[in-house]
Amino acid sequence: MINKIVQVICLVLFSCSLSVSAVVAQDAAEQPRVETAGSADGSELVLNEINTDNYPDVAIFATVLKDGEPVTGLDAGDFKVSEDEVEQEPLTVEAQLPPLSVVVTVDVSGSMSKRMDATRKAAADFVGQLGEDDAIQLVSFQRQIATLTPMTTEKDSVVEAIGGLVARGDTALYDGLLTSLELVANRKGRKAVVLLSDGVDDDGTGKPLSKATVEQALKRAAEINVPVFVIGLGTAMDEVVLKQIASETGGRYLAAPEVGQLAEVYSSIGSQLSGQYAIRYTSSLPADGTSRRVDLRVAGMLAAKSYTAPGDNNAAASKPDVVAGAKCTVPAAIAEKRPDLKKANDRYARDLISISDRNKVRKEAVKQIFSVVHEQTPSSIECTEETLSSINSLYAEDLIDISDRNDLREPPTKSLSELCQTDGSLEALEKCLVTYEEFYDKDLIEISTRNALKEAIAYPYTAALVQMNDIDAALERLNRLYDIDAIPISTRNKIRDELLARE
Repeated sequence: MINKIVQVICLVLFSCSLSVSAVVAQDAAEQPRVETAGSADGSELVLNEINTDNYPDVAIFATVLKDGEPVTGLDAGDFKVSEDEVEQEPLTVEAQLPPLSVVVTVDVSGSMSKRMDATRKAAADFVGQLGEDDAIQLVSFQRQIATLTPMTTEKDSVVEAIGGLVARGDTALYDGLLTSLELVANRKGRKAVVLLSDGVDDDGTGKPLSKATVEQALKRAAEINVPVFVIGLGTAMDEVVLKQIASETGGRYLAAPEVGQLAEVYSSIGSQLSGQYAIRYTSSLPADGTSRRVDLRVAGMLAAKSYTAPGDNNAAASKPDVVAGAKCTVPAAIAEKRPDLKKANDRYARDLISISDRNKVRKEAVKQIFSVVHEQTPSSIECTEETLSSINSLYAEDLIDISDRNDLREPPTKSLSELCQTDGSLEALEKCLVTYEEFYDKDLIEISTRNALKEAIAYPYTAALVQMNDIDAALERLNRLYDIDAIPISTRNKIRDELLARE
């Protein structure tokens, strides 16, 4: 009987038979991030971005379109804003938009070879549409992801880099998107990513090439609240995924079935970005770290998007204790190499060295850090978190690329499972469940890693739980896990039913 219950609970609690995409889809259904509304007369309202740099002062950047073109002339009296159904007022609409930080991300895989002339011209024309104070950065992706320019207001250098784009190789679409999102993550004010692709994420054999997933990219886009404008070129691309990327981030999807339509599509995106409304208000809700839904209304249309307020969320106040371990060596090794990496980046930004020179410095630094990562396994969960955070910081500062970050992450994440099973008590295993969830929330591990780690402790945890004589105590443990978001409500309820069936 106990073995049967263990198997059932394992399947319920750790979703052993569910795919990662199903888990993400369920989470997205429970808490929609973006909704965009249109009307029968061809009007459309798009809530692109919610900026909370100066919270409680909030800035909404939105576009009102008529037949795809921005509608001008609206003022504060035309808009209504609410947060979690609480109306926010007064509203102001700025006469002039703040500067924009935009990453232009271009697919340069082999299938783009015959389309590169038109792509280079259209992308260069788009750069010319930007304002004098707007900053732009160029990223290309094929099998490798290349950050080709720094974020700069010097448009000529970006146009020159666009002119050097060459097509070859396979398509690491999601790695290219995630890299682009990270490049604008810490930028203040308006942000956007403009992504062009003519295909699917593919290693040439029909299998995904990227180490990142579309779910991870969408999660990151939601965290930093940046819209992704997506251009689908041709007819062989994964249009469903490209549309999903645009709609779930507050951007727009524009199709260019023929390469000759690229100029028009890029021009349309430029017009929409320059035609945004900046709607400002002071939030009446507290800085409590909660996620809240913003509803924007105009002319009978409603668009919605969610953001997470600054501050501490009391629901996450219960945090697992960490065990003090030996000296944590990897963060020190990373700190030692950071000056060299920054110097190379700075020299490249000032055009003192080539991108290949910069990449040589990166390759050597990553090699030395990787050696330490392999030799010095973290001896505690605390050290593991510090190690992963240090690795992430290098990537966030554009000192390493996403593939290097993922390679460096692998050894410390493998140690998590062993660290969490040294003490097989319910308390220790529950702390591990919370730790895995927190590491995922902080983007220290991927969703597939989180699920694998949970599955590794599925049997010992469920076996210990069903062996408890006090059903009420077991139910309280389930409630506590649910209260700190370690399990969803559906899981709690199914396990509750199993435990109550034993009485």
